[in-house]
Amino acid sequence: MQAAGSAGTVLVVEDMEAVRKMLCSLLHQRGFTCWEAADGVEALFLVESRIDELNLVLTDVVMPRMNGSELADRLGRLRPDLPVVFMSGYVDDPLLEVIGRSGVPFLAKPFTTDALVQAIRDAIAASQSGSPLQ
Repeated sequence: MQAAGSAGTVLVVEDMEAVRKMLCSLLHQRGFTCWEAADGVEALFLVESRIDELNLVLTDVVMPRMNGSELADRLGRLRPDLPVVFMSGYVDDPLLEVIGRSGVPFLAKPFTTDALVQAIRDAIAASQSGSPLQ
C-alpha cells in the first residue's frame, strides 16, 4: 500500500551508513518513502509489525549478521508478494550466482540513480500485476 503522494515505501538495507543515507536521499528526491536498516537483523525487527506498509526491499547482498539472500528468504515467508531488489559491489561473490538464477533484480554497484529507480519501479509494477520478474 502506497502513501498518498508517494511513489512507494522502500526499505533500504545496507551496512555502509554513507551509502544507505545516500540511497535514501536519492529515493526521497524521486518521491519514495524510505526506511533504513543497517543489516538483515535490524530490517526484520523494523518491519516486524509494519511489513504490509512496504512496497519493496532494496538490500545489499554482503552484510554482517545476515546476508541479503537470507533476509529476502525470511521476508518472503512473512509476505511472499514483497518484491526485493539486490545490490552488491562484490560481483564475484558466490551468492550472486544463486541470486542470478532466481531471476530477482540485481544492481551492480556503482549504479546510476535512473537505473536504481527503474529497477524499483519495475519490481513494484511486476509484483502488483502478478508478473514474474525477468
